[in-house]
Amino acid sequence: MYRALICTALLLSLVALWPITAAAQTPVINPRIVEFDPSADHAAVSAEGQPLVSRYDLQIFLQGATQPVTTASLGKPAPDADGKVRVDFSTILVGWPLGTGTYEAKVSAVGPTGAGLSDPSNLFEFQTVTPPPCTFTLASSTGSAVATGGTLNVPVTASASTCGWTASSSAAWATVAPASGTGTGTVVVTVAANTGAARTATVTVGGQTYTVSQAAAPPPCTFTLAPSAASASGPGGPSSVTLTASAGSCSWTASTATSWITVATAGGTGSGVVSYSLARNGTGVSRTGSLTAGGQVLTVTQASVASPSQVKNVKIKIK
Repeated sequence: MYRALICTALLLSLVALWPITAAAQTPVINPRIVEFDPSADHAAVSAEGQPLVSRYDLQIFLQGATQPVTTASLGKPAPDADGKVRVDFSTILVGWPLGTGTYEAKVSAVGPTGAGLSDPSNLFEFQTVTPPPCTFTLASSTGSAVATGGTLNVPVTASASTCGWTASSSAAWATVAPASGTGTGTVVVTVAANTGAARTATVTVGGQTYTVSQAAAPPPCTFTLAPSAASASGPGGPSSVTLTASAGSCSWTASTATSWITVATAGGTGSGVVSYSLARNGTGVSRTGSLTAGGQVLTVTQASVASPSQVKNVKIKIK
């Protein structure tokens, strides 16, 4: 007779070997492995050269029943190093796992002259295992972005690799990607540039809340020229005007469309001095030109150099 043993997939809870008293047994729950001693003539052949054992069949019975509820061929696997044969029957049993009830199994060695049947195995049962509920944890519950925008990474840890989650945002200016995932991952929040007051948005990942705060847009830059008008003498030369900016981060440029004005300071950031120079005015009349710095206009009026007195039609006599 053969000895059969039903156990779990990891072979960690093997029950005692034969003989087993049914009253003393605690059924194995949700087994996957059948373990049995091979037939004594497992490797033997007949005089005609035919194997005496061609295969093993697993028969599963309700406890105490005489007819199996299902039968599966195990093939003819080679024994392990300890001499026992072990097969994962969950992959070959039709209708696995079986329904509610207490079961026992037998293994038969099938050959050309018939079959030999093992004693009954230990008892086992199949139960529905409810996985624990999925839980999710965010690495942080808040994040902040500058007014110009940017991206924020939100790592999410799932309680199991099979746990699925979704991600969403309460505001169009804070978009999330990906919108869903499974297991542990990272959600990237892309924040658009802010053109108004400070604002917040709520990002939800796996039912957990992540609050995004974004700074207000800076006030617009303004500039003031002092003075806003200047007078210059006919010979011309270097001069300057002070430009005051509303903030140190405000940038500006300076230029002129007047041919006799040359701007020496092309631009800068924050408040500063704009240097320029005037060409000599020999036109005989005053002239007006301008330069622009930070969008503000400096009007320059330049006098003409004095013309020498002209002598003509004058009679002169030396005595």
